[in-house]
Amino acid sequence: MIINPNVVSLSNEQLKAISAAEPATIGHFRNFGFNNQPLFISLPGKRFIGRAVTCKLASNDSTLLHKVTEMVGPGDVLVIDRAGDQQYAALGGVVSWALHVSGVEGVIVDGAATDIDEIREYGLIVLYRRLSAITTRLFGLDGEINTPVTCCGVCVNPGDIVLGDENGFVVLPPEEAESVCRRAIEIQATEPGKRERIAKGEHMADVTRAGALIKEYFEKNAK
Repeated sequence: MIINPNVVSLSNEQLKAISAAEPATIGHFRNFGFNNQPLFISLPGKRFIGRAVTCKLASNDSTLLHKVTEMVGPGDVLVIDRAGDQQYAALGGVVSWALHVSGVEGVIVDGAATDIDEIREYGLIVLYRRLSAITTRLFGLDGEINTPVTCCGVCVNPGDIVLGDENGFVVLPPEEAESVCRRAIEIQATEPGKRERIAKGEHMADVTRAGALIKEYFEKNAK
């Protein structure tokens, strides 16, 4: 087993200042760090941002998941690497309650969850791959806390900044997170104006860069 301390990168105040950024907006201009596996969310319409606290579980042994519930809190996102297992549900009702009490911002499980009604009742935001009625056990065999992990095709390091909602999640290096999120927030601020222009009759291609790009293409390729 490996248990490392949390990596505190951005402060909770810094996270709050960029919390309006949406993963899908970041997806307009950034190509890496996004999940490439389908996910479900426990609470549609909710969003989270926080520092990654990672936990890698071996097969059906969830011993260290019980331990990590005492290590997370406000400003943290728990990222659970299931090491390829999709059958045994590591996250259930009691673990979810402990995480809810901790104040964790959100949880991502690269595998199965269970007791979804309880998870929703607690208001815990969880992204998960599937639901399963068979659960992990306590064997005390192996596991890692706060080591580099892989989650839904994304490499996640402890302290990375994770943003998630029902569209998926994106992982950002701490040194880039603030500038990336501010750019996303700026883009989001322009969207109401674009919608208004389209509602008033302007063509979408004229509102966006598409019209200019099309014109440029034909001018370059004119015979």
